[in-house]
Amino acid sequence: MKKYLTIYHDLLSDIQTKKYQSGEILPSNQQLVMRYHVSRETVRKAIQLLADEGYIQTIRGKGSLVLVKKRYLFPVSSIKSYKEIVDESGLDSVNRVLKIQDHVLVPERLRFGSPEMYSQLIVRERIVNGIPTILDYDYINEDVSKDVPEASAKESLFGYFENELGLTVDYAVKHLTVENAEYDDCDLLKIDQAMPMVVVRSETHLTDSRILSYTESRHRADKFSSVEFARRHH
Repeated sequence: MKKYLTIYHDLLSDIQTKKYQSGEILPSNQQLVMRYHVSRETVRKAIQLLADEGYIQTIRGKGSLVLVKKRYLFPVSSIKSYKEIVDESGLDSVNRVLKIQDHVLVPERLRFGSPEMYSQLIVRERIVNGIPTILDYDYINEDVSKDVPEASAKESLFGYFENELGLTVDYAVKHLTVENAEYDDCDLLKIDQAMPMVVVRSETHLTDSRILSYTESRHRADKFSSVEFARRHH
């Protein structure tokens, strides 16, 4: 692992475990240089990554201030289960299974022109830090998996697919939009209709190219953040 990433992960862990509380100042760049025996530029890259992800704010003359984390980071360019995101981010999160329904036709808005498919629909609500934040609608291809146990739906669908059924998830195609809140968004997430929603619609495939599932993940925009690493190729 590159040295700046080691520093980043160490500081992130200290923030998430509350070693450094909101409002506290991280060790100075010079202290980190001496602790890790690296250059100032290496430390600067680690600090900038924390700032980009909203964990700290750098203040001239004071240092790096730990911020109150009001948003969670949702990876768009990678495939992670919600449980993996929660574990990595140290979130206080509760899952509620709202509905499990068999033999449901996947809505056209999720298929983007692909053939019709029948599924088991699983609807879940994610409550983060006591606030209803996300609604997930998962349409599981009934030709791949039937009768997902409610306990597995509450814990982790990917965990069930990979550890119980021995399936291997390969890739996903994702479409991200910002849309007006719908009735169920307002009712279940306890928000006003003026609150916009970040909607991520995904088509997930197995290594044999079969479609495993279609998902519509609806997020309160004020709690949504996605930070990705990008490189310009020359």
